[in-house]
Amino acid sequence: MQLNGSMNRTFAAASLATALVVSAAALAAGEPESPPIPRQAAPGGQAPPIDREPLRDSAIDSEAAELELAKLRLREGARLRDVAGHFHRTGDSLTFIDGENREIGGLQNLNLERIIRMLKSVEEPESVTWSVSGVITEFSGRNYLLISRAVFKTASPPPAPESLVQQPPSPK
Repeated sequence: MQLNGSMNRTFAAASLATALVVSAAALAAGEPESPPIPRQAAPGGQAPPIDREPLRDSAIDSEAAELELAKLRLREGARLRDVAGHFHRTGDSLTFIDGENREIGGLQNLNLERIIRMLKSVEEPESVTWSVSGVITEFSGRNYLLISRAVFKTASPPPAPESLVQQPPSPK
C-alpha cells in the first residue's frame, strides 16, 4: 500500500507530536537519580555512621491538629448562654476563650466595645472572668461570637486552696 503526499505529511506530523509528548513526559519526570556516593571507610575499617534526622509525617500532624480544631469548633447559629471565660485582647480585637479553651473571635458591636473599654481599665485583662451570651458564626474554619450579653464576674481567679490557711480559733 502506498501513501499519497498529504497522508505522509500527516503521519510524519503525528509521529513528531507523539515523540514530543514522550520527551516532555520524560523531562517532567526529572533527571535520573545520581548514583549514591560511596562512603569512605574509617581507619578502623568501618564506614562512619550517617546522621539522619527522623522522618516526620507533617500531613498526619496537620490532620491531627485540624481534627482537634474541628472538635472545638461550634456550628454556625449555635447560641451561647452564660458561658464562663475570659477575653484575650490584640489591638482593638478580642478573642473569647471559654472553659474548654475554644478561641472565638469577637464580632464588633456595642457590647464588644464596652468590654474593650472595661478591659483597658484593668491591669491584667485576662484575669477577668466573664459570663457571655451570644450567637456563633463561622468563617474560614474559625468561630466568631456576636455578643448579646456579657457580665463581669471576677477580676482574678479564686485563691488556691493551699494559700488558705485555717487560723485556729482564738481563746476567750
